[in-house]
Formats: sequence, structure tokens, C-alpha cells
Amino acid sequence: CTITSLLFLTPTMTSTAFTSLPTTTSPKSILTINSAAMTSRVDFAYLRDSITNDANRLDKPNHNNSIATTRDQIFELGAITGVICTTFLSVPHDVTNKSDNDEYRPSPNDDPFWTEPSQQKEELSRQLGELFLHLFRISATCNLDLCVCVLKKIELNGQKYPVELCKGKAGKYTDYSEHTGITTTEGQCTINTPTKTSSNDMEDTSTVEGITILIRNFADERLWHRHHCPRNIALAMMGEVGELAEIFQWKKDEGELDAKLTEKELDKIGQEVADVAIYLLRLADVCHVQLGEEARKLIEACEED
Repeated sequence: CTITSLLFLTPTMTSTAFTSLPTTTSPKSILTINSAAMTSRVDFAYLRDSITNDANRLDKPNHNNSIATTRDQIFELGAITGVICTTFLSVPHDVTNKSDNDEYRPSPNDDPFWTEPSQQKEELSRQLGELFLHLFRISATCNLDLCVCVLKKIELNGQKYPVELCKGKAGKYTDYSEHTGITTTEGQCTINTPTKTSSNDMEDTSTVEGITILIRNFADERLWHRHHCPRNIALAMMGEVGELAEIFQWKKDEGELDAKLTEKELDKIGQEVADVAIYLLRLADVCHVQLGEEARKLIEACEED
């Protein structure tokens, strides 16, 4: 078994309505549940190396970084995202914020589907793990380090969305361009951007769980958790997949990446892959999914076969 074959041969979820399990206790806070899940940590490097080794076994020599291969992987990314979108047709709807309290967290606390174990939740968790591994595969083909790309994009996002300007708001970064100087054409490059560093031990930027906490804190500082419901984040992630596809839509299936793409274009690819990964990490967090563990289980399943 290979990791790539596992991504497309495992069963997918039907679109029949999910049934939520009854709950007998008060909903737990999202922070309590997810902090407990962070005790086991998965290194980005472990996932990267596993995917890279798998790709080297499958691909023909000197064919790993072709435009055609990358475009195939973008199509595959769309296919996996499509399965997740089908799943989200049947998950509980996001609830309306019922309080003016900035600390109020909407779904998933309000629905036991997200906090209680079930076959449906397990299947969704596996799908998110599949998508995560596929982002590593695209990154490897493009000679990018996914962890570095994510940390650079978080650093850039911090400049685009200053806490004091965007707290509690859901606007685009261009709403703050007058203050930040970052527009649709200026200030977007991350080639020379330093990677985001952690401020405490919990934000271990070498692990999936540490970066998940980093992203969670980024959102909480800006009071964005009120907007970060599962279906909201899933739609945002789907939009970022489209932006990644847009880079390759007119490239044709000829030539190698190194010859066809400029350094700025590769930087743009890294940013778009990072955007998908950031929303995926955030989606897993609000859905109480241990994304690193799900990815690790998929890899170990292949190794056992």
C-alpha cells in the first residue's frame, strides 16, 4: 500500500443526514477538549519525510516536479476537498451567536456531533487527515517545506490583520491597507519573510499541535472565534483550494516547475498551499479532530500493509 493509493481507495461518506448522539452532560469548552488532545504531538518533519519517501517510490526519475504532475495533484486536492464538502452537507448547521459576550463560542459546543465519538465523526476526521497529507505531497513536488510556508504566511497575516484594527471584524485585509501598506499588489511576497516564532512551549512550531495552537491564539486575539464555526471554515478552505488551482489553470501540462515558474510564482504557490493548510488546521481544531494523529494513522496503516 502507498499513501497516495490510500487517499483515493478508502471508502467515502454518504450524504445521508447524520444523527447526533444524545448528551447527558453540559457541553465541554472547545479549549478544554482540544488542550487535552494536544498531549500527543506529531512533527511536521515526520509527515513531510513520509510523504517525500512515498513520492520517490512512485514517481518516475526526473518526473517528480513536472507541471503535469503538479496539476494532477491539484485535481486530486479538489477531489478530496469535494468529498469533505459532501460530508459537510450533512453535519449540523452552524448556529447563530446567541450572546454579545466576546468569549462566547458557537458550534461545536452546541452540538454533541462535534464533541462525542461516532462513526460519522471518525470518517470526517479521516478525510481531513487525507487532505493534510496531500498538501505535503503537493509541497514536496514543488520543493516547498509546508511547515515553513505555513509559518511565513502566519507572520504575513499578522501584518495584514493588526489586532488593534481588526478585532471582532470579518473584513478583508484590504480594509486595513491604508494602515498596513499591504495591498493586492504590494507587500504580499514572503520570500524574505521570517518564519513565525512561538511565544510559549504550547506553540511548538515544529509540531502540528503547536501550530494549531498558534493559529487558535491568532484567531482568539482578534476575537474571530465567533466566526469560526465548522461550516464557515470549510467554505473558507474550499475558496483557498480554488485560489491554488487558479495559479495552474493556464500552465498546460508541459515542462518542469523549475523552468516554468519564477521565484515569485513559487512563493505564491507556497502561500496558497499554506492558506489551505491554515484553514484545515483551524477546521480540525474547531471540529475537535486531532489532525496530526489522523495523518499519522494513515501513514502507519500503509506501513503495516
